[in-house]
Amino acid sequence: MIKITAIETGKAICKTLQETAQNNNRSGIGRKIDIFRDPHFVDPLPILVYLIEHPEGNFLVDTGDTWRNSIHGYLPRWNPFFTKMVSIRVAPAEEIGFQLNKMGIDPAKDIEAVILTHFHHDHTGGLDHFPRTRIIGSRENYAEYLSVKGKIGGYLPQRRPIWFKPELIDFTANPTGGFSASHPITKDGRIFLVPTQGHCTGHLSVVVRGDDFTYFLAGDASYNEENIRNEKTDGVTFKPDVALATLKNIKSFATNEPTIVLPCHDRNSMTRLANKQTFA
Repeated sequence: MIKITAIETGKAICKTLQETAQNNNRSGIGRKIDIFRDPHFVDPLPILVYLIEHPEGNFLVDTGDTWRNSIHGYLPRWNPFFTKMVSIRVAPAEEIGFQLNKMGIDPAKDIEAVILTHFHHDHTGGLDHFPRTRIIGSRENYAEYLSVKGKIGGYLPQRRPIWFKPELIDFTANPTGGFSASHPITKDGRIFLVPTQGHCTGHLSVVVRGDDFTYFLAGDASYNEENIRNEKTDGVTFKPDVALATLKNIKSFATNEPTIVLPCHDRNSMTRLANKQTFA
């Protein structure tokens, strides 16, 4: 039996135009200008992490962020992305390690692997809780994470644990469900990864084929299911055409088999999961 649990690890408050760009035809740079000028913030969005309980072990999708965002100097003050465009609010007890412990799961011993949809700070801030766990991510996204562009665009490689050596994957084979490639995580093939680029370079999503439904753990491929339905790309992407193609791929996949779509910042993800509400 496979079980999916959504765990909220704090809140993110971002500009309206980060969540959905005003115009799908707006360039990547133009979107950043729009976000910077936008005076409006959305209501707080959840920072969701997904626990997959599988016969081969417990798998965690993303790690949420850390309370250390509240410490002066933790976020680079020179970067307007961190100072003007988004605010992360995480209490210490909301961090993923503490929440897993409350569930009777030791994060240092009881997680088979952590899968990172991408390396943005609100998805990697909880890595400290997993010092002896396989960490899996996209090679392409990891390269961006370490780059100068990455430091400007929402990554904090300088805050990674000193032991951090992720297992990096490339999407080169096994096309499935309209996606150009896939990468199996479990021996039975019921958990696998697909490329969902657009929000950032090398972004991936996690597909779980459960007993009755398929679960599409979308990370930040979209901020919410509605934007996937309406093919509305976010303001963060530097490649709007790639992001739009990804939304169409997810939409097609979720329409062709009973699929529960679960982005990481969707206020309705937990409700859809509880009610087994599929996309179609």
